[in-house]
Amino acid sequence: MSPNRTIAILAHVDAGKTTLSEQLLYRGGAVRNVGRVDHGNTVMDTNPIERQRGITVFSDQAVFSYNGQQYTLIDTPGHIDFAAEAERSLLAPDAVILMADASHPIDAHTAMLGKSALQRGLPMVLFLNKCDLNGCDVDARIAEVSARFDLPLLTFPVDPEQLAETDEAFLELFLDGSYSEKDVDEALCRAFRSGSAIPVCTGSALAGQGVEELLELLNRLTAFDADKGTAFKGIVYKIRRDDKGKRVTFVKITGGSVKPRDVFTFGETVEKVHEIRVYHGNRYDTADNATAGDAVGLVGLTVPVCGDVIGFDGVIEHVTVETEAVLAAQIVAKDNTDPNTLLEKLRILEDEDDRLAVLYEPQNKTIRLHVMGPVQLEVLEQVIPERFGISVRFEPPTVLYRETITAPVMGYGHYEPLRHYAEAHLRLEPAPRGSGISFASECHVDVLPLHFQNLIGTHVMERVHHGVLIGAPLTDVRCVLTVGKHHLKHTEGGDFRESTYRAIRQGLMKSKSILLEPYYRFEVLVPDRMAGRVLSELPTKSCSVDKTEYIGGMTCITGSGPVSTLADYGIELRSWTHGEGSAVFKADRYDICHNQADVIAASDYDPNTDAEQPAGSVFCAHGAGYFVPWDEAESMMHCL
Repeated sequence: MSPNRTIAILAHVDAGKTTLSEQLLYRGGAVRNVGRVDHGNTVMDTNPIERQRGITVFSDQAVFSYNGQQYTLIDTPGHIDFAAEAERSLLAPDAVILMADASHPIDAHTAMLGKSALQRGLPMVLFLNKCDLNGCDVDARIAEVSARFDLPLLTFPVDPEQLAETDEAFLELFLDGSYSEKDVDEALCRAFRSGSAIPVCTGSALAGQGVEELLELLNRLTAFDADKGTAFKGIVYKIRRDDKGKRVTFVKITGGSVKPRDVFTFGETVEKVHEIRVYHGNRYDTADNATAGDAVGLVGLTVPVCGDVIGFDGVIEHVTVETEAVLAAQIVAKDNTDPNTLLEKLRILEDEDDRLAVLYEPQNKTIRLHVMGPVQLEVLEQVIPERFGISVRFEPPTVLYRETITAPVMGYGHYEPLRHYAEAHLRLEPAPRGSGISFASECHVDVLPLHFQNLIGTHVMERVHHGVLIGAPLTDVRCVLTVGKHHLKHTEGGDFRESTYRAIRQGLMKSKSILLEPYYRFEVLVPDRMAGRVLSELPTKSCSVDKTEYIGGMTCITGSGPVSTLADYGIELRSWTHGEGSAVFKADRYDICHNQADVIAASDYDPNTDAEQPAGSVFCAHGAGYFVPWDEAESMMHCL
């Protein structure tokens, strides 16, 4: 049998994705009966929350075979609030099936999912579902998808004339009339694997129509080429805990093989594979080994995170998953659980989904999580009690702002309590938008030894520094060390940490700071007759429109705008269009806040009382350390 091939199914909610998964597993001999979402007996949606809500929340996988070829099928979430989970799933497959409802225009979220797969270079098959319903219009859906992706679509079985328009080598054979069925297959495979065309199958997942044709197409088109003799290499695409709390690291193996008791070395941490699991929904079988092409769960690894490409010698590289949360919500334990206990449990969820980015604020002992939207919060309110026995609620989510500076400024930090000494001078410079925090040094090693300079650089980069407008994270700043000073006897570990933090904060207190807010990239799809209202509404929400396209009676409007003004727009749109319109929003960038004064006033933040972010320095006199406020400390620096 050729190497295992991994296929992910992508679709918007209610497109029939889980139903199609059941059909594929049934016809591939993995299950005896076809489960149904409304009956709560599907292989993939096994979590009680998923069965209660009738939607996929967590990606699941199962193995089946067809005509001698083995597949791992990954069923992904379709709701926009779980887009990060779907994006992570795209780290594993060799190809994807994009599903769409043939009885309705292609919605914005379906288009976004397909574009995400194509951007990752994944070959894609389109399955038009619900073709047995009244109102089905296959030709219209094909025209819409072709226009949205700017790619030709090839209906299976493929018309050779249609194929000749997409493949130059086959065109010559077609014009000569000398092509064979093998030539058609080879040309179709070239188009599929290169991403120059999208094959299309039609049918009804619920009725089982078109599923055999889809399987036949997958068998013809998909491939996984790997050298099993090479050293082990794989990409981590999911982290989970089993019902006993064991961490399971899901890895798509791209080279070599792995077996139980194999050893991985991550820096100074050495870990051993205890178990290899081949999952079938929430069940699994153990395996003696796994080879290139397999997508398996490894028990025993605790270091790798989603996106890590790993080998036996550690992390080779990291692949970034683009979806970013731009909202945060405070979590409150309803049963008076200690914040430290709650934080410990939330770190487990964060390990499984790093987009949660759990934030603990020790000054008021509050915990916030980064989230995608209200449905995710509802699910978390169910998941946390079920997994950890802690009853929780969430405050309404708020926008995650950031701060930066508009002009260079010097920051000075001195730390000299008794028997300690360190001083750092840092020039803070505005950096390009989206560049984050960086460090450089202009200080000569004769003035401050290199290892101390490197230590200062580490302290610049090791934490989130907070701005002085609303206390939001600092970003897009280049920190340049101009001079520093140590003491041969009294400088100890942590001294330069204190002086570095204080230098940055002291500089920010004097700086010209501005607030940055997150912007969505949006795509709105409405019937042509409703486009005028959308185009008039968007400017009132501080949005800009980049492109307006007219596709088969529908208008597609793309652009960008602040998260704060668009947070509820999808709900508003569905309401006044009576479900005929759809919108999808994806975190795009941070840019200047459109209502900075209002946000600052509402925050009521006082940088002078933030004990976690001291701007003043500590000097020593008469054998004792004393605090000097930030606006007086500069004149007392020893390096001036």
